Amino acid sequence: MKKLFSITICITLLVFLVNCSSNSEEKNLSPEERRVNDSLSRIEQRLKADSLRGTNPLLIVPPDSTYTGDYVDKYPNGITKFKGLFRFGERHGQWMSFYPTGVLWSEMHYDKGYRHGPNIAYFENGKTRYSGSYKNDLKDSIWTYYDTLGVIAHKMLFKNDRMVKELPIK
Repeated sequence: MKKLFSITICITLLVFLVNCSSNSEEKNLSPEERRVNDSLSRIEQRLKADSLRGTNPLLIVPPDSTYTGDYVDKYPNGITKFKGLFRFGERHGQWMSFYPTGVLWSEMHYDKGYRHGPNIAYFENGKTRYSGSYKNDLKDSIWTYYDTLGVIAHKMLFKNDRMVKELPIK
């Protein structure tokens, strides 16, 4: 029993010393070395985000993985493309996207990175394309789909991202 206790103490002490030495190395960095390390980290994050955007130009990536604050992305002509809020690197609250003409394309709500709440998308003429709600990133309500004139084309009931049934149009 005493051997087990002493081995446990030795391992704990060793882990503590290793952690202290790695922290002291960070503390020994000059302000210039810290700035360079931070800059390199930001450059790596930006390169990764740019490569992801090259694959999908509509992808929204926060400036860094812990970013909290407003986010606005614009088209080359200066019109807003996306607008929303990041909280600890995840979308949170209402997000809006716009067509290159400035017309509202969609409104979606997020909770800690998951789609949660009402979702409405619009045609470029301003008429509603579809509307429904998400719950924990899954379709979970009546979803209504419209044609370009604003007339209801389909109504469907979704539960846990599965269509339960198509509803009659009145």
